[in-house]
Amino acid sequence: MKKSWKIILFVAGALAVALLAGGWYLGTHWKKLLDAELRRYVAEGSDSLYTLAYGKIYLNVLTGSVAIDHVVLLPDSAVYDRLVHEQRAPEVLYNAKLGRVQVTGLKIWRYFLHKEVDARSFRLRDPELTIVHDMRSNDTTPRRSFYESVSRSIRNFRIGEIELANTSLQFTQIRKDSSRKITKLGNLDVVLRNLAIDSISQNDLTRVLYAQDFTVGLRKWEYRTADSLYWVRLSNISFNAVAKQLTVASFQLDPRYSKSEFDKRIGTQKDRFQLTFNNIVADGVLLRHILQQEAVIRKASIDGGELHVYRNRGLPMPPGDLYGKFPNQLLMKLELPLRIDTLTAQGVQVSYSEVNPGNGQTGVVEFHQAGGTFRNITNVDSMVQKNPHATVDLHAILMRTGKLKAHFDFALGSDAGAFAVSGKLNDMDGREMNAATRPLGEVSIRSAKIRELEWQIRGNERSAAGTLTLQYDDLKIDFLKDIVAKGKKRKKGLVSLIANLMVIQNENPSPGQPLRTAKPKFTRDPKKSFFNLVWKTIFTGIKETVLTDMAAGL
Repeated sequence: MKKSWKIILFVAGALAVALLAGGWYLGTHWKKLLDAELRRYVAEGSDSLYTLAYGKIYLNVLTGSVAIDHVVLLPDSAVYDRLVHEQRAPEVLYNAKLGRVQVTGLKIWRYFLHKEVDARSFRLRDPELTIVHDMRSNDTTPRRSFYESVSRSIRNFRIGEIELANTSLQFTQIRKDSSRKITKLGNLDVVLRNLAIDSISQNDLTRVLYAQDFTVGLRKWEYRTADSLYWVRLSNISFNAVAKQLTVASFQLDPRYSKSEFDKRIGTQKDRFQLTFNNIVADGVLLRHILQQEAVIRKASIDGGELHVYRNRGLPMPPGDLYGKFPNQLLMKLELPLRIDTLTAQGVQVSYSEVNPGNGQTGVVEFHQAGGTFRNITNVDSMVQKNPHATVDLHAILMRTGKLKAHFDFALGSDAGAFAVSGKLNDMDGREMNAATRPLGEVSIRSAKIRELEWQIRGNERSAAGTLTLQYDDLKIDFLKDIVAKGKKRKKGLVSLIANLMVIQNENPSPGQPLRTAKPKFTRDPKKSFFNLVWKTIFTGIKETVLTDMAAGL
């Protein structure tokens, strides 16, 4: 028995030594073959355009692992110039630097005997990728897929997972007019799963870059706006190329300065924005559109956020005018091709605050639980020709009780910024507007029951006009300061009494009278915004409805 165990142990030991020795021999021999073939594959597959360089190769035949240090893929400028001259230069050039490439679970026998790559995973450490997309390129050669380029050397690829962790990416787009747009991203995580490159998968439309799952993740991205007034911050960005879905946990537009410092730096009236959108999901997003720097989205949604706008009316107006800056005009001027079929938003808190230069007080208007649907938001000529209208349906609670709905229709491609807007406000306690009327108009609403405010307005960047009906009851106001009219000073109490008795109509419709309908018209101040024109037109209609004929005499 003892002798049998000795024989077994001896045989096992001999096999182990033989296996290790064979593995060492094959590892050394195959490492040399692999070293030579890697460079040959790159040169042949790219028509000598690219050169592959690297440090040491570590190959373990027994575990099926390969590690390559300091990998660099470089295009040869002389070869590229020759290809340009021959009209064979590709539109896209790549430059890559990798700290290490680690391959696990590689079936080495299958590679060397059958020219098949079958591995569990590829890990690329700290990649630095530079991609240049030259739209001026005129490549007249027949297009070949990646599989067609490498199939002469390798029959097929099967890789469970490819991971690029902590990737730095610089993408440069050179337009046909030779202008350049450069995008830089850091800390990218890229994962491709179930990669298959063969004659079947190259035509599989369910795959992206031959992978069944392709995800790009970015923990955070921030940049300063061109005017240096804001930070744009995005967090937890994820793009799944196979599902065609882009998600962003948070988008923020943060002012770099406080309100007082903002006013000092600008020196003229300018809206100061503070914006947060949460849980952004965009569907129907294609990888090729992202690489071409085009924003094409089939459906998108925003779930929660805040928008706060501040303006100091005590500052002088800026020079020039705001013609050409209505929403539809700005959309058509965007350099970025944009197409959003449908965008929905909900749960957004909105406020607008304004400083009255006369008393230094700030008036505030608030919209709670705002949301809506945006349709056909595009500047793509073919889409504009197909449907020249971008529409927006909004809803919100004005102050605390007002149920507000509005519909906007913007004429795309209109040089004059043509638009139409209709809306309705129901069941609001007018006293809630005191947060705005007291500081800004020095008027207090003592009582007012707004049953319904409805309007239809059409206009352009010059003026607007339409119809408006305001149904209300028990309107009473108080003036908060003395008023001078026709050279006489009247105490605020007296003016309030006169206003409630003779200047304002306390209800609409009045007893025994038909419902009054206003037809407001308003010529835009060219230094003020689109929303100012809409509000001023509505306010003109409200005044026509509320004030009596005697109001002009005060």
